[in-house]
Amino acid sequence: MKKPALIAAAALVTALAVFLLMRGNKQTSRIAEVPPSERIVAEVNGRFITYGMFQLQYDRFMQRIHIPDMNSPEALKELKVSFLNKLIETELLKQEAELRALTVSEEELDREINLLKQDYPKDTLNEALERIGLQLEEWKKDRTEKLLIDKLIEQEIDSIIHVSDQDVEKYYKAHTKEFQQPLMVRARQIVVATEDEAKSIRTRILRGEDFAEMAKRFSLSPDAEQGGDLGKFAKGQMPEEFDRVVFRYRVGSVSRVVKSPYGFHIFKVEDRIRPRTQTLKEVSEQIRQKIFQGRQESFFNEWLNQMKDQAQITLYPENLDSQ
Repeated sequence: MKKPALIAAAALVTALAVFLLMRGNKQTSRIAEVPPSERIVAEVNGRFITYGMFQLQYDRFMQRIHIPDMNSPEALKELKVSFLNKLIETELLKQEAELRALTVSEEELDREINLLKQDYPKDTLNEALERIGLQLEEWKKDRTEKLLIDKLIEQEIDSIIHVSDQDVEKYYKAHTKEFQQPLMVRARQIVVATEDEAKSIRTRILRGEDFAEMAKRFSLSPDAEQGGDLGKFAKGQMPEEFDRVVFRYRVGSVSRVVKSPYGFHIFKVEDRIRPRTQTLKEVSEQIRQKIFQGRQESFFNEWLNQMKDQAQITLYPENLDSQ
């Protein structure tokens, strides 16, 4: 090869090397330039969970529960990885629901909205959602996903679970202590703001006026509409101030005025229920539901683990530290 041709060839090789180096640098630069929110933290059957998607759900999760401050980076990382695994499970279930063409109708979603309104009767819907840290569209998306997964579980798990009468009876005989009821009372109360008012009302009751009617007229407690009826309860289920009084009085007795952090109370003991063991008939549905839930959890975990084993899942835990 002539020298000029050799020089030209060398120049071409050099130029090509420079081009490839620059191209590689540009690719590295582009990877580095990916916003943290778009970095992939997991891949589930070809679908990505980005850091932004993870962080949104994680922040909501942390707002709804109380976890002590974590000074340990290892403990915090472990919590994040655990939460990421929950998101992966949810994604798997959503994909399975899609394969089965399950959907949520507008009517079903409207029913959920109405139930939410019942939980917060004094608030507008937006105010109710703000209480749990959500906007309406976000809530609809979350609720739609939950309803889809519920339908999937009902179809794949609940439909194959059967709890027989023999199962219920066997559980009852093996766990009789669970159904022993302690001494209980049924009582009514009237709550007012001052001791003088409480004493005045008590005097009127002792002179013959009806306790329930006086509760409806004067009591500040939410149970006033029911005539102050507290229902049946055992020791320890009500504030200590209540227990010290109602369990000492006979049926039909009206208590002295009792002071508590809620105001000044008057109690009337309506009934005393002796300690006893509930019958199988009384608790059969309770037992049936308990057995059903236990089997549902066991079947679900087994089924979900099978889905995980068959899925293509890749985690990128290092991207959970994106800033």
